Amino acid sequence: MSAASRIRPMSLLLLALLGCSGGPSEPSTGGGLRVSILGLPAGAAAGVTVTGPGGFSRGLTSTTTLSQLTAGTYAISATDVSTSAAQYSPSPVSQSLAVNNSQSTATIVYAATTGSLSVNISGLGTSKTAAVTVSGPAGYNHSVSSTTTLRGLTPGDYTVDAGTASSSGCTANTPAPSTQTLTIAAKQTAVANVSYSPTAGSSTVNLCIAGMYLVQSVQDLSGSIPLVQNRDAYLRVFVVADQPNTVPPTLRVTLRISNGVLQMTDSVSKTLTPVPTAPDESALSNSWNYLVPASYIQPGVSIEATVDEANLVAESNDSDNAFVISPLDIRPVPTLHVTMLPILQTSNGLVGNVTDANKSAFLDVTRSMHPINGVDIQVRGTPITTSTALASNGDGWIDALNQVNAAALADGRYYYGVAKVNYPSGVAGIAYVSQPSLASRAAMGWDAFPTAAVVMAHELAHNWGRKHAPCGGPSDVDGSYPDPAGLTDSYGLDLSSAQPTLKPANLSDIMGYCDTKWVSEYTYRGVFDYLAPSALPVSAGAFSQPVQPTLLVWGHLDNDVLVLNPAFQINAHPTLPSAGGPYLVEGRAADGSRVFSQSFRMNEIADLPGTHRSFAFTLPLSDAQSARLTSIRLSGEGRVADISAAAVTSPTTAPVPPGEPQLRRQTSARVALRWDPRPYPMIMVRDPDTGDVLSFARGGEVQVVTGKSRVDLVLSNGVQSIRKRVRVTQ
Repeated sequence: MSAASRIRPMSLLLLALLGCSGGPSEPSTGGGLRVSILGLPAGAAAGVTVTGPGGFSRGLTSTTTLSQLTAGTYAISATDVSTSAAQYSPSPVSQSLAVNNSQSTATIVYAATTGSLSVNISGLGTSKTAAVTVSGPAGYNHSVSSTTTLRGLTPGDYTVDAGTASSSGCTANTPAPSTQTLTIAAKQTAVANVSYSPTAGSSTVNLCIAGMYLVQSVQDLSGSIPLVQNRDAYLRVFVVADQPNTVPPTLRVTLRISNGVLQMTDSVSKTLTPVPTAPDESALSNSWNYLVPASYIQPGVSIEATVDEANLVAESNDSDNAFVISPLDIRPVPTLHVTMLPILQTSNGLVGNVTDANKSAFLDVTRSMHPINGVDIQVRGTPITTSTALASNGDGWIDALNQVNAAALADGRYYYGVAKVNYPSGVAGIAYVSQPSLASRAAMGWDAFPTAAVVMAHELAHNWGRKHAPCGGPSDVDGSYPDPAGLTDSYGLDLSSAQPTLKPANLSDIMGYCDTKWVSEYTYRGVFDYLAPSALPVSAGAFSQPVQPTLLVWGHLDNDVLVLNPAFQINAHPTLPSAGGPYLVEGRAADGSRVFSQSFRMNEIADLPGTHRSFAFTLPLSDAQSARLTSIRLSGEGRVADISAAAVTSPTTAPVPPGEPQLRRQTSARVALRWDPRPYPMIMVRDPDTGDVLSFARGGEVQVVTGKSRVDLVLSNGVQSIRKRVRVTQ
């Protein structure tokens, strides 16, 4: 038997009974075809045609059973149906079925066909302050504040009403037209254009500040996105005029910044003639900009900007030239502690290329996009070995990630595994998706730059609770993502280089599979809420309980296969889920009494095809309690996996040396470990000095990277383990 107990759920035979829908029926004396037509209102005739061998052709208007058909392949096509109330479209439009001596069944579902309305707003820049209302059939009413497309509309006449809008404190804007009516047709998109222009007022220009915000990665015009304390931020000030103008070529904005301790006054001069009549975030040249040092980004900071403080412009109103932002949502974010762990694939000799020289490059994208500040990166000098090869289709990745995760728990660190692969495209990284009751502390990705940094930013966000954005066809899409195309929703700014780079508001989100990527407001807020102010899984506080005797219990769901790995008794920080779930892991003694029991919900594994979940706990369990264990059972959602000391004594074809496990030096940096896997299906190999987990060895023979003369082994019989320090022989 293998090191892991794998049990597939019992297949269930389901009998589907289709009821009659009132359509005509013919007696079935031979091969038959039943065509079920659903979704049309009573009395509506479907447009379905069935064609087949020998020139067979039959039009159907409702559910029908065709009998005594010649054996062969029949094509079923369906067309739209129009009624007095609506137009209906079929799904599928076409299909083919084989007919023989039994009866085949085809189903066609009709649904009311809808249309779309694109509302294009111009003249308000990026302020999203349009006052547009769209109303239509069946009480439909929807407010529109900026350019958007309304989908799923019932065909009919829609009215678009536009009211006066304000893009700033000093600019009123009049729409044209104020009212328009459009007809929405099925499967078509109508277009409504609303153009705003400054409302005529005084003949003398008036200046004011339409908006001002601090941005560290992404921000909206209202400045509502939180900021990381002690991190540089870029201030953008949007000066506007209430009418077309010929303002002097250079306009100065005076800034007063105070955080209660530090205070400063500075000014920004800019040539922008004419001054725009609406704020426009789409180019840095459209705003007065200032880099605010990290020391000022503190809770309680106040920023005041005054336009034309020297009165160089004759205005109709000088009293509205100042703009203040305070208070701001500024939060401390704990330091990101991450240990980069090279992965060695012993089957092909590939080892992840991560060193002290390139470790920082892996986090470049993470630092520029995500709300983090301090970063502590370490590289573990000794790789962890895995006997599974990493394939482009995802094979081998789960085993490797689970070993990285188990090592993270045993070593008390956050690990990011780095792998080298022998393919140019395919699976590039995977990670656990944290949930409120169970934080994840491990992810992994390939070492191929420049994408290695993008992969790490994506996988870390999974560990921070983010699911996929709906772009590029990923699985496990976040149903709450605000944009159906998976695009970003606010302008961003990359401050990682000396020259800030503006990011448009329509890039692919970092959590999608499309390019080019940036982080959306939605993802940024989600990561921020995860990291601050709650405990940070990747910080030193992640392993808050003291080291004590624990039992490492771990396993995963691989599509429909439930896997329970051999358990290990180790001294580690206890890590347990904070809430229960549909899965239960329990250990029992020989007399059937329960030694431990833990209910939980597995974490999703992102970025692999299919359905994959995983778990790993270090349960507080004394050596005396562990000594009573004879079996462990994992159960949930109709699946069961058992493992016991007696169940793992199957024969092996691996070369088995007699007696104790043997370690023989192969090179100056590698040793070969050989043992009898029948009593001990898995061995945790650890560095005798640092305690680093070097391998979770299976199969009776593996290679381990170490230059030490001794190695610590934790040999598991499935439920219990023993510790040995073994000398390396030459």
